[in-house]
Amino acid sequence: MTALSADRPSSNPQDDLFGHAPFAESLANSICRYPGNDGLVLALYGPWGSGKSTVLSYVGHFLEQRPEAEQPVIVTFNPWWFSGQENLARAFLGQLQAVLPAKNTKFKKLGDLLGNFAEGVGGLIDLSGMTGGAGSKIGKLIGMITKRKPKDVPALKSEISQILRDAQTRILVIIDDIDRLTPEETRQLFTVIKALADFPNVVYLLAFDREVAAQAIEQQSGMPGERYLEKIIQVPFELPPVDRVALRAALFKRLDEILGDTPDGLFDQSYWTNAFHDGIDPLIQVPRDVVRFTNTLAVTYPAVRGEVNPVDFIALEALRVFQPSLYDVIRTNQDKFSGHSRDNRYDGDQKAIAAFHEQWAQALPESLRSSTKALLERIFPKIGQMGYGADWLTQWRRSLRACHPDVFPTYFRMTVPPGAVRRSEMLTLLSLAETPAALGDALVQATSEKRPDGLSKARALLERLMDHVEEDIPDEHIPVVIGVLFDVGDSLVLDSDERGSFDFGNESRVTRVVYHLLKRVDRTQRHDLLKTAIDQGRSLGVQRYLIAALSDEVKKESEGGEEALVDTATLDDLKVCWLNGLKTKLSQSELLAHSQLARLLAAWCLWGDKAEAKAWCEAATSKNDGLLTFLTKFCSHTRSQTVGDWAVRLQPRLNPAWLGQYIDTTACAQRLIDLRQAGAIPNTAIEAVDQFLKEFEMLKAGKNPDGVGAFDD
Repeated sequence: MTALSADRPSSNPQDDLFGHAPFAESLANSICRYPGNDGLVLALYGPWGSGKSTVLSYVGHFLEQRPEAEQPVIVTFNPWWFSGQENLARAFLGQLQAVLPAKNTKFKKLGDLLGNFAEGVGGLIDLSGMTGGAGSKIGKLIGMITKRKPKDVPALKSEISQILRDAQTRILVIIDDIDRLTPEETRQLFTVIKALADFPNVVYLLAFDREVAAQAIEQQSGMPGERYLEKIIQVPFELPPVDRVALRAALFKRLDEILGDTPDGLFDQSYWTNAFHDGIDPLIQVPRDVVRFTNTLAVTYPAVRGEVNPVDFIALEALRVFQPSLYDVIRTNQDKFSGHSRDNRYDGDQKAIAAFHEQWAQALPESLRSSTKALLERIFPKIGQMGYGADWLTQWRRSLRACHPDVFPTYFRMTVPPGAVRRSEMLTLLSLAETPAALGDALVQATSEKRPDGLSKARALLERLMDHVEEDIPDEHIPVVIGVLFDVGDSLVLDSDERGSFDFGNESRVTRVVYHLLKRVDRTQRHDLLKTAIDQGRSLGVQRYLIAALSDEVKKESEGGEEALVDTATLDDLKVCWLNGLKTKLSQSELLAHSQLARLLAAWCLWGDKAEAKAWCEAATSKNDGLLTFLTKFCSHTRSQTVGDWAVRLQPRLNPAWLGQYIDTTACAQRLIDLRQAGAIPNTAIEAVDQFLKEFEMLKAGKNPDGVGAFDD
C-alpha cells in the first residue's frame, strides 16, 4: 500500500493507487527504445501534487527490471536541494562527476574532465546574463574564476562527448522539483540544460508544472515562457489525470485508518455521503491533496475523538487545509454559524447578516463557490434557507454537531474545553445504571468538581444527560435512573449553579430528565414506577417539583388541554406518598436545613394538613437556633435599580406576611429584637433578621413591603 502518510513519492508500482504505473512503464519503454544516440530532452508536465515524482520513481523501477544490457545509467538531480546556491550548472555537473564513474567503469575517465568542464562552463553560463552580471556576488565569483588559467571548454566538451559516444551506454538524467525553484533559479536551470542537452547518449527526463515554469522564465527574461520551453523540450508528456474513482478510494482508505475507531453512534453514513458530495470532494484534486489532508486529520482528530461529529470535523478540517481564509471566518464568528435559525431574529439587521454571508461566499474561488456554500449550509443549518428551531439543539448536541453552540469551540480549539463533559464520560455514567449506588455517587461527586466558569460539573452532566434520554437509556434502566435522581437529586441542587433570574436551576434539570424518561414508559406503568421512586428516594425537593409540574398538566387537561402524563387518581396518590416521606424521611434538623424548605412547607400546606405543617414549624422554631435557620430559608433576593443609577443591586426580601401561616410573626419579631440587642445573631442570619424586622416595621406602619418602589433609596 502506498505510504500516504508521508508526503513522498511511491517507489513500488505494486503500491500504485492512482493508475500511474502503466504510464510510467510505457515511458520507461520509450526511453529504452529510443534508436538514436543524440541527446534528448523529455518533459513530464503536471500540476503540483499530481504524482510526477511518483511517475519518475516508477520509471526508475521499471528500468531496473530490464536486462542489464538494456538498462541506462540513471543520474538523479534535484535542483531544489541546491536552491539558493550560486551556480546550478556546477552543482549539476558535479552530480554527473560523482555518479557516472561510480556506476560504470566506462565513465572513469570522465571524473577530472567533468570537473574541469564544470568550472569552465559554469562561468560561461553565468556570464550569459543569468545571475545579474559582474556586479553581483556571483559576478564577483566568476571574476575570480576567470583569473585562473582558462579552460578550453569546446575541447573539454568534445573529449567528454567522445567518451560518452564510445561507451555506447545510455545515461538517463532525471530532474525533479523544477517548479519549486525561484524564478531566477528556474531560468538558470533551463539554461544549463539547453547548454548541455547535446551530449551523446544522454537523455533528460524533466518533471515540472509547465505553467509555473513558463511564468518564472517570462518573469526573469521577458521572453514568452512557453516558446522558450519549446526550444528545449523535444518530447513533452502530459501526466494523465488521476482517475477520480481511484483518488476517492485512496482518501476513503486513509480516512478509515484514521477515523475507523470512531465511537458507535456518531458516524452517520447518509450525512457523510451528502457532506462529501456537497463540498469535500471538489477540494480533493490531486494525490498530494489526499496526503496533506489525511496527514492533518491524523494529527488533529485523536485529541477530539469521541467529542466531535466525525463528518463535521472532516469537513471543517478540509476547509482549514484548502480554504484557510474561510475557515478563519467561521472560527471567529461562532454566532453567525452555530445555533438555530430562529437565532437570526435576535441578531439585529437581517440585511447585515445576509451581507456577511454573501461576503465570504464571494471571496471563494468561483469553481468552489457553489459546492462550499452547500457544504456549509449542511454543517451549519442556521445559514441555510430551511428553518431549524431550538427543538433541534438536543439532537445536534447528542450528535456532537459543530452547529451546536456548546460543541462548536471543540472543533477549533482541537481539544475539549476545560470543564466540558466528554461523550465518553456520559456513556460511562449511563453504564453505571447497572449499579444504582455507583450512579448516584458519581452524580453527587460531580457537585464538588468546578468548571473554570465556577459552575459545577453536575450541572453539565444533567444538561448532557438530556441528550441521551430519547435513545441511549435502555427501557430496563429507566426505573433505575429515575430512582437514583429521586434519591440524590436534592444534593445536585447548588446555589452556585444558578446564574440570574432566567436560570432555572438544577432542580428543574433533574426533573426534566425524569419527565422525559416517564414519557417513554407506558401510561399504565407510570404510577407504580413513580410511587416506588418516591417511596425509596430521599430527595423531597425534586420530587415536589415533578409532582407540581404534573399537577399543572392535570389541571390543563381538565380545561381542555393535552393529555397529562398521569391521571388525577395517580397524582393524588403520589402527593400522599410524598407527604408521608416529608414527615418520616428527614429529621427535624435535616428538614429545617433543606435548601428548599419554603417550597416544601408550601406543598405540605397545599396538599396536606395546614395545621400539621404549622405545628411542625412552631416546634422547629421554638429554639433560637431553629428560628434563625428557618428565617434564612425564606430570605430571597430581587434585583433593584434606582432612577439615574445604572448599577443593578440584589435587594434582600423577607416579608413576615409570608410566614403568617407557619409561625406567630409578632412573637418571633420580639425574640429577634432581643437577640439582636444581645449580639447573639450569627453572621449567616444577620441579613435575614434585619430584613424581617425592617419589613415587620413597614407592616406595622401600614405600608405594603411588596409594593412597587418600597425599597428604593
